[in-house]
Amino acid sequence: MKSLKNLLINFLFLLFTYFIVTKTCFSAITLTINSSGLEQNKILLQGFSSSNTELNETINIIKNTITKNLNTTNLVQIIENQTFLSTNNSPENINTESIPDFSQSKRLGIDNLLVANFNYNARGDLELKIRMWDVQDQRQLFGKFYTASYDNFRKLSHSIANEIFKAITQEAIGHFSSKIVYVSEVGQVLKRIKRLATIDFDGENHRLLTDGKELVLTPTFSKDKQEIFYLRYFEKKPQIFSLNLRNMHSQKIGGFKATTFASSPHPKDSNLILLSAIIDGNCDIFELNISGNFAKRLTKSPAIDTTASYSADGKQIVFASDRENNQQLYVMNNDGTQINRISYGGGSYSKPSWSSDNKLIAFTKIKGGQFMIGIMNANGKNEKILTTGYLVEGAKWSPNGRYLIYSKKTGPYGLNSIPRLFTIDIVTGYEYEIPTPKLEGASDPDWILE
Repeated sequence: MKSLKNLLINFLFLLFTYFIVTKTCFSAITLTINSSGLEQNKILLQGFSSSNTELNETINIIKNTITKNLNTTNLVQIIENQTFLSTNNSPENINTESIPDFSQSKRLGIDNLLVANFNYNARGDLELKIRMWDVQDQRQLFGKFYTASYDNFRKLSHSIANEIFKAITQEAIGHFSSKIVYVSEVGQVLKRIKRLATIDFDGENHRLLTDGKELVLTPTFSKDKQEIFYLRYFEKKPQIFSLNLRNMHSQKIGGFKATTFASSPHPKDSNLILLSAIIDGNCDIFELNISGNFAKRLTKSPAIDTTASYSADGKQIVFASDRENNQQLYVMNNDGTQINRISYGGGSYSKPSWSSDNKLIAFTKIKGGQFMIGIMNANGKNEKILTTGYLVEGAKWSPNGRYLIYSKKTGPYGLNSIPRLFTIDIVTGYEYEIPTPKLEGASDPDWILE
């Protein structure tokens, strides 16, 4: 038995990275969500053009960025034709201070009006007044005034797209200002060069953070957003490191001499992180106090306990363990007490992630030789499979708790073997590929709002 356990520990890192587990147990009914039949909101843009050539170019930049953002959701249909209704709706006749005539829009099936006035102020900065209206209820959804210089047009566009998203979904925040950290992969399949990278949600501002000389995996943002925790091979073993995004200084976290991996920061205390450590041939979960450089052991099982994640309030922890032979999900208090199994849907579970509202847990699952991303209630009930594939894994929640981001491979060979980043709407099931550099693989994503 001891030799078998040592063999499992030797392959733990492979298990953690690829989640290759094939046993099944209890069965349960699951629901697969898809986006067929989704009815989109029709939004008519008014005032998004100008007879002034320079101003019109600026308006087009903003309009195209807003449209690009909203198209990633599959929730809206943007109508840009200024003559869609009548000649009275030319930019010169648009007034954000007036209540629109809703009658024509209602007859033509328009759901919302987005009315804007663009001008330059004396400093040459753009000034924008914008209002969104519900045509059916004939009421204002939001009204905003913005001032922006040229180098802030993208930020302005993301802000407007976020307001539109919030208005039509009733979500508290949008996600178009998100920044994503992930592992960039280039080179031959068996000689992959892996580097940490960041990119904006819309695919802009791609930045490589490490040089590729050492293997790096599973980056995650710290609570203050200015630091990244990640796995790096150091002295021939996996170790948790931090990377300061202000000065790009990297350092090893904690005084562990053993293998450490699967870090997860505390949602409220930037000084605490969870990690897995292999000590005396056993893999357990620890809570590390970074500034004090001391760790508290939370699990003491002969099983492999790993990939822990805090609840949004920091009071509970979900993790994966093979303590009942097949890898399953368990929840415990943040002091390691009251451990309860929550996964009973059949198959093997790994890499759980708790949503920002404390209600849902996302996970990677393998069943019948197929990889899946799913969600369940925090008590394990109402499991739903959102997407399946040759290899899908590592789901992390969007800041607003409506989307998951994860990596996916569609096959074992050629271009299909290159992992890509995707998001999925847990309400509609709509899946969207994040634009990353061509021919670059992308895996292990995490994201924050800037």
